[in-house]
Amino acid sequence: MKHLSTSPLPHPFTKLNAILVLLTLIAFAILPAAGQVRQLIQVKTFDEQLKPLKNVEVSINNKDFISTGNKGEVFVELLETDLPVKTIKIKNEQYEPAAWNLSKSILEIVIRKKNYQVASVTVKDRNNVPVSNLPVTFKGRKTAQATTDAAGKIEVPLALDEKINTADQFSAKGYDVVDLQQTAKEAVLTVEAIKPVVVAQAPTQTPATTEKAAAQNPAINTDYFKNFNLANLDSIQSLTVFYAVFKNVPIKSMDAATKAKLDGKFNQLVTQLQDSASHKKDVFMGNISDSSFVSEDIKNLLKKATLEGQGLTSQKNEFDEKIRIIDQKLQKGLMNLDENTRATLFSDLIALEQLLASNESRFYKNVSDYRLIISGLKEKYFDFQKLENQLSESEARRLEEQRAFRKQIFAISLVVIGFAILIVLLITFSGRLRRQKKDLVLANEEVRRVNENLEAIVQDRTKLLAEANRELDTFLYRASHDLRSPVCSIIGLCNIAIHLSNGEPKELVERVVHTTEGMDKLLKKLSIISEINQPTGYSSITLLNLVENVQQRFSNVITEKRVKFTIDCPANLVFFSYPNLVDVVITNLVENALVYSIMQHAEGASVAFRATIKDDQLQFSVRDNGIGVDASIQHRLFDMFFKGHPDSKGNGLGLYIVQKSVQALDGSIAVASEQGQYTEFVVQLPFNVVPMEKSIQIEVA
Repeated sequence: MKHLSTSPLPHPFTKLNAILVLLTLIAFAILPAAGQVRQLIQVKTFDEQLKPLKNVEVSINNKDFISTGNKGEVFVELLETDLPVKTIKIKNEQYEPAAWNLSKSILEIVIRKKNYQVASVTVKDRNNVPVSNLPVTFKGRKTAQATTDAAGKIEVPLALDEKINTADQFSAKGYDVVDLQQTAKEAVLTVEAIKPVVVAQAPTQTPATTEKAAAQNPAINTDYFKNFNLANLDSIQSLTVFYAVFKNVPIKSMDAATKAKLDGKFNQLVTQLQDSASHKKDVFMGNISDSSFVSEDIKNLLKKATLEGQGLTSQKNEFDEKIRIIDQKLQKGLMNLDENTRATLFSDLIALEQLLASNESRFYKNVSDYRLIISGLKEKYFDFQKLENQLSESEARRLEEQRAFRKQIFAISLVVIGFAILIVLLITFSGRLRRQKKDLVLANEEVRRVNENLEAIVQDRTKLLAEANRELDTFLYRASHDLRSPVCSIIGLCNIAIHLSNGEPKELVERVVHTTEGMDKLLKKLSIISEINQPTGYSSITLLNLVENVQQRFSNVITEKRVKFTIDCPANLVFFSYPNLVDVVITNLVENALVYSIMQHAEGASVAFRATIKDDQLQFSVRDNGIGVDASIQHRLFDMFFKGHPDSKGNGLGLYIVQKSVQALDGSIAVASEQGQYTEFVVQLPFNVVPMEKSIQIEVA
């Protein structure tokens, strides 16, 4: 197994597993917990001016405290069993919830600063045992009552600048307050139960005591109830005694006034019994506490006020009846009283009058205070109604914000999932790219190695080819040069034979001479081809002189065939190049023009040479009015041994030599022709006006 590198690379499957775990966590964070019905609640905290309160830690239904953060709001999940919200606590003990409202998944809490403090007091006996379920009264700036819990603790509300000073501020029914010990955290109140004191006294002869004694002594029972005096009717306080007294009395024999008294007493006792039963049944004042609901407290107060009204009415009727009885008694026996008794009676009446006036004043004062308190409660109610209205007005906007927030959460979740998928794809593609990169590196190494081998091979082959070309050029040059010597000798001997012979032998000799001259031209062109690859003699060239020399070379043909030869070349056109190659180009082009113009026109043939300087290039052209070149063969004109016309007597090397010479001079050649009209060759060569050493090497195809 081959290792890609010495450094460890993360496995793509490991990254893929990590991404899948991330997607799973995101899915579990988005989806609600299975098996539990939860509701997402947005909690917002405000002050009493409905301004958001930031960084408030609240506890809902005695659960963990949560912070509302820098925006004064937070999202929490509550179980359906936690709704509606029952209790709210503020972690900062200087604040308390003034009100809260849960509507459409938004819990709005109004928080106010406490104007009181709570002191914790533990009530214990002398044995240091907590006293539970004991009503305790504290008298400070305000009087407060509280009942101890199972641990004997009570919470006493105090003003912010108030403290518990002495044990005398506390009182407990049935207990004496002995001592008060205070620490930084709490106070310990020591109490002692009051022992009952038994006092011996003569029993009062009342119907109740008589009833008890009668149960022990039947003689007393019979004598007392048979001889009961109706003047003592008001002393009867229970229906049991009333029944015992009058069960054996014949009611029908009584007069109407006595029956009315008995009926009134009976109704009074029944009413008292009903009131007592109702009072025992509706023990509601003790239900009002710091933990009770306000609505239940108001209902209890309404019941209490109703019963108080009924009690006042009953007491008034009873009081009026008592006054009437006393008035009747006074009318009957006032004259029989002595002076001291009448004075004492009068002073008691004055005291009673003052007591009634004092009670009336207290009653009206209490009523006035109660009305003020109720007015304050009504103002707070209307303030709360205003607060609820303001909260309701902002509810739609907050609900819309919640919807937008959920949409943002959903969009963010989609984006996160999309990015996760994209990361997975990127990791997958990255693994593929790394593998492809490794393959490419190996392939590039192989290609580089092969290229190095090929370069070495090509260099060797090029060197061998260049050496072969040099040897071939040398062979061609020497062979053509050596062959020309005997050919020239043959031509010389044939010329002698022509002068010495007549008739048919002379004609044969002339044909031999003609054939030998064609061979000499071929050998000469082959020699020129070998010279093209290794030109010599870089020097100054006067183009007009060179063209005139070529014209002089073909003067016999021009004169004999009456060819119109035109030269258009500036006399001062001088440049530096290789004269032999330029002469070869012009000579072959002029020879080609003469041949095909004479072929087309026995008389009236014309050849034109023009030369100009264009864009720092020497441009000259050779134009003839010959037979033209067919467009289908123009691309083959410069091929070796190609003849453009069947009647051509050349060897097909002229234009090939022209193209190779132009290429050796770093130039270009183009042909333009119209069949039966003209043919024009245009040559462009570098126009060098500064002499320099130059050697041109080209390859022969």
